[in-house]
Amino acid sequence: MTDGEFSRIVIDDGIAILTIRRPERMNALHPAAHYELSDAFDRLAMTTDVRVVVVTGAGDRAFCAGYDLKDNLETGVMELPPTGFAGFNARCDYPLPVIAAVNGIAMGGGFELALACDIIVAADTASFALPEPRVGWAAVGGGVQRLPRAVGMKRAMDIILTGRTVDAGEAHAIGLASEVTPAADLRPAAMRWASQIAACAPLALRCARQVAYAAFDMPIEQALDMRHFPLSNAVLASEDAIEGKRAFVERRAPNWSGR
Repeated sequence: MTDGEFSRIVIDDGIAILTIRRPERMNALHPAAHYELSDAFDRLAMTTDVRVVVVTGAGDRAFCAGYDLKDNLETGVMELPPTGFAGFNARCDYPLPVIAAVNGIAMGGGFELALACDIIVAADTASFALPEPRVGWAAVGGGVQRLPRAVGMKRAMDIILTGRTVDAGEAHAIGLASEVTPAADLRPAAMRWASQIAACAPLALRCARQVAYAAFDMPIEQALDMRHFPLSNAVLASEDAIEGKRAFVERRAPNWSGR
């Protein structure tokens, strides 16, 4: 376990749980918290025994309520690291799969953080909103860019243009959340998803994520041309590819090396 001032990291069997810890502010983030989280994501990316990251919020009220506007009014400072909100939203090729375990309100930058993750698992008490237009802002830190890719343009625009709140049931119905679970079962559900991911070859997962995201806006003939994705050849020639075949034939669990 590693405790920061505003975060906690627990690593268990290849799964890192990164918890945002500002429950007294609904896990809203101020500059120091953004930078601390950025450092945490950097450290996890370099930790060889971590295969997947689960991000969640402390307490049962909020995943992350966005930027801490109260702190901004008190200090006059609004600042983000180069890696973006929560030290993550501006990253486009993070090497590890990331799951958002949304335990309550995900608002503004908090919703953008969930959108930046690969999978969203939500408590039935979770809610999502991009309310920036209601306070004179626009959710350009990833919200308006990623939401249409997640749920389609028309569904995204009714959420973006109204600033309305989406509850957990609707989030699941429109394909935003992969699973909705009672709040008490959120952590086990997220760990179940994470365990399934951790059982796969790390290099193969990185390749699959890289191709899926990069190919999304490509014409299909380009997306099928693996010359655009050199990592695909590395995967086929990797030690893990050999190990995977051997384990299949020998009817045992593979021992991945990440090479």
